[in-house]
Amino acid sequence: MSDAADVCIEHIDSNGKITVLKQSTPLLKGEVIDATYMSKKALCDFYDAEIADAKDTGMLLSLHLKATMMKKSDPILFGHAVKSYFKDAFTKHEETLARINANPNNGLASVLASINEKLSGEEAAAVIADFDACYSTGPSVAMVNSAKGITNLHVPSDVIIDASVPNVVRDSGKMWNKDNQL
Repeated sequence: MSDAADVCIEHIDSNGKITVLKQSTPLLKGEVIDATYMSKKALCDFYDAEIADAKDTGMLLSLHLKATMMKKSDPILFGHAVKSYFKDAFTKHEETLARINANPNNGLASVLASINEKLSGEEAAAVIADFDACYSTGPSVAMVNSAKGITNLHVPSDVIIDASVPNVVRDSGKMWNKDNQL
């Protein structure tokens, strides 16, 4: 900024409609303000392609996102990855999952908790069976805790770059699978 100012942050959609995202953002002289754009469609297409490639090549799928200062993966990016891996289940049960506010941004564990807490036993079992079926149609997923069946898609804070990548390097590029083996 050449001078101190108060700026408004807006989103302009493809039809020219302006939505104010933040009315006031005071900036100091010399301060830098920046913005970026990410295409949700391109991100989901990327996830879908990488998941398919992992399945086709027999690669163990592992998701490692940038750690924030709060030491957790970006929940929106994480949620889209969870939805991509479990696409068949999310598509089949879209209305039910929306009704119970199952949020993939908080990881698979949160989605499963919502299912178990808010659906009848029979309905929950049917939905969970469809999530479990995704493991047989998709690639193997790296585990955070093989003994407890916790994949690295379960909780965003379980798999962050600064905590997980050193272990992968130490273990010669390997991660733990569902059979508790590197």
